[in-house]
Amino acid sequence: MRLSLGKIVLLLALLPMIVLAKEPYQWSLVSNKSSVYVNEAIEVEYTCQFEDRAFLYVIEFTPQDQKNSAYRILSLGVKEHVEDGKRSATYRYVLFPKVAGKQHYEFHALMRKTTQASIENSAIGRDNVEDYAFSDEKVILPAVDVDVKPHQERMTGKFSLKVSVDKREVKAYEPVHLDLHMKGEGDFDQMRDINLSIPGVKVFSEKGEHHYRLTKDGFKGEWEQKFSLVGDKDFTIEPITIAYFDIVQKKRIVLRSEQYDIKVKPAYTKEELLDAEEESDAFSWWSWSYLNYVMTFILGVLVHFYFNRWYVSRLNRDKEIGQRDISECRSTKQLLTKLVMLDDRRLDAFINKFDGMTDTASLKALKKEALAILMQDERDVSHMNRAFKDS
Repeated sequence: MRLSLGKIVLLLALLPMIVLAKEPYQWSLVSNKSSVYVNEAIEVEYTCQFEDRAFLYVIEFTPQDQKNSAYRILSLGVKEHVEDGKRSATYRYVLFPKVAGKQHYEFHALMRKTTQASIENSAIGRDNVEDYAFSDEKVILPAVDVDVKPHQERMTGKFSLKVSVDKREVKAYEPVHLDLHMKGEGDFDQMRDINLSIPGVKVFSEKGEHHYRLTKDGFKGEWEQKFSLVGDKDFTIEPITIAYFDIVQKKRIVLRSEQYDIKVKPAYTKEELLDAEEESDAFSWWSWSYLNYVMTFILGVLVHFYFNRWYVSRLNRDKEIGQRDISECRSTKQLLTKLVMLDDRRLDAFINKFDGMTDTASLKALKKEALAILMQDERDVSHMNRAFKDS
């Protein structure tokens, strides 16, 4: 049966709906605000709900804000779970509109689907397959429509300011330390370093430090900057002011610190400087002269101690070797040779006794007498001390 032209047109019109109906997932959007001010945070949640566990699908959803675009978008994280056999993935973001007016923000995700066969081939390395084979589909997500109201301030949110100094009276060229703390929640990342300018005062400043975290209402935490101010005359720290748009009061708020009048006394007198110089010279002389004497004395004591230990150890070692050699002798001639080789003055008188002796002499008695001479420790120590003093 031939189809009429009207049926063909109807079929073509319904075809996209039929194809979309077959997709096993659905995207949804939840936004916590529909009307905001410029740079006010909006929490955005995109959820992809599948009909089953959908293990064949991979989602790529990373919306990026472009430089000088109409918005900034930052991630709060991704949560995936399976409930009742159905997989879902929720993407949380914080969006900061930068341009006033009726805004329509569109995002897209890439749905990547593989097959069971591709997973098996990749797992076992079949046919040199190194990765999964995907069929990709770009999906246009529900748009974020929001009414953005204008204001003239750089920062938006809710903030407080605290400024403090460590002293209000100093001597000339003594630094005054100033700390600036700003707390709150909003587009805190728009905070910039404060530049202080005080006539006649040298201002040293550190870069501001950020201590905050991203929440659904923007960045929450603290911003801190430190200064050191050095001058030789009285000076005034004028109130520091920071303006922002308060989303609670819905108006411009100016945060203002108090005014600080710093009293600067004259610098140290000439007499004070001379005293300080003399004390410094005396300390320097003590440091180099006395310290040198002390270190020399300690070094001498250490040298004497270690030389004494080394010398005594050497004498004892030589004595032990000599005693062993004497004990091993088997004749008077051999004993005489060993005694001469020891070159010990204590043995001179004893060696002279050997003149005219023969092998029939009592070798045991001679060994005993020679060993007794070598065992005289007191003489060894006194000999070492005399040698040390002579050196």
